[in-house]
Amino acid sequence: MARAINGQQARRKRALLDSSIWRYVIDGGEQGALLQAARHGSYTVQIAPAVVYEALRLRDVPLRNRLISLMTNRRFERLMPEAYSEAMEILSEVQRLRPDWLRPQPDKDFFDRSRRDWSRKMGGFWVRCARSPEEEAIHQQAAEGTLLKRAFEQIKGARKEMMEVGWKTNPSMDKTFAALPYPVPGWNGEMVEAWRIESWACVTYALSRPGNAYRDWIAPFVEADSGLLNSPEWVEFWLHLVSLEALPRQWMRWAHSFAQRFRKVTEGSGADNQLFTYLLETDRVITADKALLDILEECRPFAPHPLPIGQLVPAGVPGVELVLSILAK
Repeated sequence: MARAINGQQARRKRALLDSSIWRYVIDGGEQGALLQAARHGSYTVQIAPAVVYEALRLRDVPLRNRLISLMTNRRFERLMPEAYSEAMEILSEVQRLRPDWLRPQPDKDFFDRSRRDWSRKMGGFWVRCARSPEEEAIHQQAAEGTLLKRAFEQIKGARKEMMEVGWKTNPSMDKTFAALPYPVPGWNGEMVEAWRIESWACVTYALSRPGNAYRDWIAPFVEADSGLLNSPEWVEFWLHLVSLEALPRQWMRWAHSFAQRFRKVTEGSGADNQLFTYLLETDRVITADKALLDILEECRPFAPHPLPIGQLVPAGVPGVELVLSILAK
């Protein structure tokens, strides 16, 4: 509930809880306390789809179902999926820089149906999860395939590569440039900011895969199958034209991956990369993962947009007690 200040409604601060915090709440039987804090505290408690995805992957079915039951409660602010938010940034840059790529008649019906599936209070993704977590888990597994496993292997490979060449620490993120290994039409041959190459490669791959979430959000407005992804103009768009300030989530993904190369790689590293883009939508991120907050602080001086306060809490019941105390302030 918003607080009145000088006769006006003040926006509540926003708190994003990492997946570990939801688990501690369940383990401690503090679901009711968290719901009360979300309703009456000074923070709007946010739930990111990436956190729900992580819960759906659990093999402990009773635990998974308890987590999903809590996460899908309407007292929490439900964020849109990261693919949607990133796609909207990309489409804005297409409209600014290459409006000729936009379809004369976009498939607004498909786009609107997809957006409603996520934003509806009754029905849609959140209600499907609450009512049929097993079916949604199977659907999610089929949609992801080996995506997270590949992400884990890529992060491990990048770390191994850095260690083999003798790098001990990351260079400053604002001074990290790269070049393609061979000439590509559309690239001017000079060094470019490293995030541009990674974004170009990742978005190109995503848009070339039918059923990929990024393609689902972008393809209704941009024809991805008419040679655009192989064109010099597409390369130029990513390597030389797009603005860092307009694509902060692309930078956040790259920055997390870059910083992760000098840290221990775990099965959760790919999920952390998903969660990292949501940090642009919150005021405080609460987690028991010190490595996540270390990366947040490493990124802070160079990020194109302000980043949230990072709050480290202990594991287990002490962590839940501190979370509830923070949310009540």
